[in-house]
Amino acid sequence: MKKTLIAIAALAATGATFAQATISGNVGFSWQQSPVKASAGAATGDGSHTQGFAIQDGEIYISAKEDLGGGMSATARGGLTMRGRGNALGDRDASVGLTGAFGAITVGSFRSCGSLDAVKSGVVTGTIYSSNESNKFTPLDTCSLVDAAVFTMPVGPVMLSATYGEFGSSVADTSTTNRGNATGITFTDLAGVYTAGPMMVSLNATVFAAINTYKVVDGVVRTRLAGTYDAGVAKLGLGYQTKTGGSADQYIASVAVPMGNTVFGLDYTARAAQGKFDNGTPGAVAGFALGGARDGDKGSSSVGLGATYSFSKTTTLNFSYITYNDVGANEKFGPAAAAVAPVFNNDGSLKTAGTAAVTGLVPGGTTPTQLDTEYRIRLMKAF
Repeated sequence: MKKTLIAIAALAATGATFAQATISGNVGFSWQQSPVKASAGAATGDGSHTQGFAIQDGEIYISAKEDLGGGMSATARGGLTMRGRGNALGDRDASVGLTGAFGAITVGSFRSCGSLDAVKSGVVTGTIYSSNESNKFTPLDTCSLVDAAVFTMPVGPVMLSATYGEFGSSVADTSTTNRGNATGITFTDLAGVYTAGPMMVSLNATVFAAINTYKVVDGVVRTRLAGTYDAGVAKLGLGYQTKTGGSADQYIASVAVPMGNTVFGLDYTARAAQGKFDNGTPGAVAGFALGGARDGDKGSSSVGLGATYSFSKTTTLNFSYITYNDVGANEKFGPAAAAVAPVFNNDGSLKTAGTAAVTGLVPGGTTPTQLDTEYRIRLMKAF
């Protein structure tokens, strides 16, 4: 699956020191339909799509490892996207670390999706579902781009970890031109992962802190419990998240069933109704959109079905279909309302009552119970 290169790491008077580097990655090409969420304040609502050929899966990583002696080693890893013509190269995780008898310390920039994402079936894929960094369709928290320092240490069947990190963001703090933590939001995470035979259980708690206008998340505590069990005929996954500050609980259940060269999968995700004390929109003094839901969102869920056929260990063909559902009208999918007089829904219920145009924070148009779907057929080769 990986092609190994031998690269010169350093030259010394006593001789040459060598480090081993590996190149790995994947390229996937799809025919697909993806939903497009109306941006806040836009004139159009839900229902628009991106349909046709697309290359949304393509990245390359270079990893290097050096033996430092005394049971210690150093590692480095960095990556780029490669999505075909007309698509600029994008950066991926970049990290450097030390490993020894004490455990491992890794520092770098990461895409962090959390333990609930980790218990998905792995069979259901989609541009919205699998690359959940900024969209508001999926009921689970969006993935975050963070700069972090991670310490891990195995204790028997349990891997313990402690993480301190800062959130990356395109939202700049205009009070300073310094680079670094643009949002002023930091977090500390303590976690344990138990793995024994067919079972995996993870538990982690994250405490958030803020030093500027995003203080709405200061002191928020998020707890996640997730696990998988491989029964042979099927692999089952369950996950649960709770977060203080008025945030909605989140759930995930998954099953993956192998049959010869084909694996069938089902994912169910759900978010309860969102409270009024967390989030807001990025850039607003009201709060930072931690987790990707706006104040007052109704409950939502998604159901995904998929099948992956493996031609080999590195070449696969995937079919996926996902529906996204709301429990009633949902603020986050429609454009912002701008009205100085009451506006009524089609059923006669009151939509707004003299609200001003506050981008992203007031209800949009009425949305149907089933919001939208996405599907894809993807051929992918890993290397």
